[in-house]
Amino acid sequence: MTDPVTQKGANTDSSQQSTIEKTRVAAVHALDTARDGARDVADRTVQVIEANPLPMLIGGMAVGALAGALLPRSNREAALLAPVGRKLRTTTTDAVHNAKTTGLAELGALGLSKGALSEQGGKLVGGILTALVTAGTAAMTASKEAKAKSDASAE
Repeated sequence: MTDPVTQKGANTDSSQQSTIEKTRVAAVHALDTARDGARDVADRTVQVIEANPLPMLIGGMAVGALAGALLPRSNREAALLAPVGRKLRTTTTDAVHNAKTTGLAELGALGLSKGALSEQGGKLVGGILTALVTAGTAAMTASKEAKAKSDASAE
């Protein structure tokens, strides 16, 4: 004969094992789903970066600059980076000066002076403004004509 107390205990153990197995299966499924989702996000991120490397580079530089601006500078950092900053400033200043000198020399060789370039730039800006005014006037005229036609057809 079977003892009802022992039988009840066996059912409880079986029920607990079933619950533990269901929980384990659910956890494994959730882990697989999360892993697949992370892999998909990583793949899409790589595709975006490969398709648009320049915006990603600029975005990364902006995030780095923002982080650098928000984080306080330590005395040790200032002491270590001061010589690098001076050298960078000197190199940049020299490069800009050399580029300016070389550019002006090339323009002089082509017979273009600063005054001539300024005059050409003024003409270019004037031409652009004239084109914008003409386009705006044409758009307003076309709009008025279209409105007049629609008013005439409505009557």
